[in-house]
Formats: sequence, C-alpha cells, structure tokens
Amino acid sequence: MTTPARRPTGFDAAFDAYLAATKTIVIAVSVAMLVLMTVVNGIEIGGRAFFARSFSWVQEVSILAAMWVYFFAYALIAKDEEYIRVDFAVDLMGERGQRIAGIVARLFTIVFHGIVVWFGVETFRFLGLFTTSVLAWPESLFVLPLLLGAIDIALTELIYLTRQLAGRETRHARPIVPGVD
Repeated sequence: MTTPARRPTGFDAAFDAYLAATKTIVIAVSVAMLVLMTVVNGIEIGGRAFFARSFSWVQEVSILAAMWVYFFAYALIAKDEEYIRVDFAVDLMGERGQRIAGIVARLFTIVFHGIVVWFGVETFRFLGLFTTSVLAWPESLFVLPLLLGAIDIALTELIYLTRQLAGRETRHARPIVPGVD
C-alpha cells in the first residue's frame, strides 16, 4: 500500500533553490580546483623536465585544491543521493521497514556530519594559529573545504529528511547501467 504524496509547502521552493544553487557552486568549485591542480602539477612537471627545477609551492597548492575537490565532490554525491547503499537488504523489508530504515540512515548521516562540523570548527580555529611553511598561508585553509562541505551535506540531508517525514520524498533512483531498468 503506497501512501499518497503530500502537497509541497512554501519551504519547498526555498529548499529547491538552495539545492540548485549549492549544486552549481559545488560543481563549479570542484571543476575549478581540479583544473588548478592539473595546471599547477603541469607547471611542476614542465619545470622538472625542461629546467631541472622544482617549485616548492606546488605541493601546498595541490593539496589544498585536492581538499576542495574531494569534499565538494562528496557534497555533490549527497545532493544526488548517490551514496554507496545496501539496497538489497532494505528491499527485503516491508514498506514501513523501508521508511524507518531510510529515516534512521538519514539521521545517522546528519549526526555524523554535525560532528564533523563541530570538530571542523575547532580544528579550523586551532590551525588558524599556524601558517604553511612555503606560502605562509593559514593552515586553517586546509580544513575550510571539509567544514563547508560538511555544513552543506548536513543542510542537504536535513532538507531531504523534512521531505521524507512529510511524505514528499525525492527519488533519485537511477539504473546502475544507463538505459537499463
């Protein structure tokens, strides 16, 4: 027995706007940082190959860019609900069990990212006392993408949880192989 979907509320338009805007930002930042990483490492490879010279700043810039790519790509996974799942176990449950499992899983995800944000803030504040050895940038910059990514994922999951509890779940199911259901 399927429960009919409930009508959207006034918050749904704001939630949809947030999800769309942050998805665009997450993609743009991830792509820009990936390009930056590629260019910076290309400069390093070219410097070593043609001039027998290495640039000391490449590692710091590459690691920082990689942090942005990693944590923002994870935020994109959250927006599209493309987590690694164990659907076969949930599919064995009845409709009520599936609903409960979905809510519990989402609550665990929210709590986990809330803890990440909490420790991220503390780490950001602590690392702000130090600078990198080459570029003298605040070391807290390395934690910033983790912090922003975790905040975005927690907010995204809260939006999906409110919809789930209201009976307006967003389904992002896609076949494993495109074009095959």
